[in-house]
Amino acid sequence: MYKPLLFLLLFLFVITGCRTTTGESDDPAGVIYINYTDWAESVALTHLAELLLEERLEYEVITKLTDVDTAFMEVALGEADVFADAWVPYTHAAFMLLYKDDLEDLGPNYRNARTGLVVPVYMEEESISDIIRSYNRPIVGIDSSAGIMVNALRAIESYGLVNELLILSDEEMSGRVEDAIKRREPVVFTGWEPHWLFFRYELKYLADPLGIFTENEDIHTIARSGFTESHPRAAKFFERMILSEKQINELLYEVLLSRDPKQGARTWIEKNEFTVNQWVRGLRPEREKIM
Repeated sequence: MYKPLLFLLLFLFVITGCRTTTGESDDPAGVIYINYTDWAESVALTHLAELLLEERLEYEVITKLTDVDTAFMEVALGEADVFADAWVPYTHAAFMLLYKDDLEDLGPNYRNARTGLVVPVYMEEESISDIIRSYNRPIVGIDSSAGIMVNALRAIESYGLVNELLILSDEEMSGRVEDAIKRREPVVFTGWEPHWLFFRYELKYLADPLGIFTENEDIHTIARSGFTESHPRAAKFFERMILSEKQINELLYEVLLSRDPKQGARTWIEKNEFTVNQWVRGLRPEREKIM
């Protein structure tokens, strides 16, 4: 009566002993929630990460378009996993300080970012103070919660400007700037790099003697607390995903040219396979195989 049980135990032992893993990581694929804003670099970086996480690392990715306040808050609360457009250490300093105990900083994805008031090079103005006497049109801005808008309001007050600050989406802001440039009209707007406008047109920052706007920031990927433990492969991928100035400008332009941002990101991936392969190397999920 013991023989059937003995054979069953031996069978299970053999099966278990011959079960091996093939692949590169023991982090099982799951669902990753990524928040993003309608800013050009946020759209591009998010869809780039989405494609690579899904197609190379086999995660399911769910993206959500929102404002920057909500993007930070939901990541801090664990309602979202990742936000890939945190400007450190200045522009988003208030958010980083507010949620510092509930966030993981996965490092920069772009270095030497910059913000400020920007004009086309054909305008004579060189400093923010110059527009007091020569520019009586609105300053073209983006959504009110953006750090650059907070600084723009400070600049208007500190330099004694009387210009209205328009609150628009990134797309609306870019459209107004493009229209003004095509007409060769004066326009002042809240600009930042990386942005496809700098890739397409000759622009310049207005000097900021009072130092209200900051230079040489980094764009970081932040995640909810515990994300690295839950998804070590994805965390390592984000730590590696760093783009040069040329790479991010090309990415932004490809996304701009495409009606579907994901298609623009896919085109960029096809042109930058070597870089992408470095990001995902050794991070594919393990697979079980019975010998």
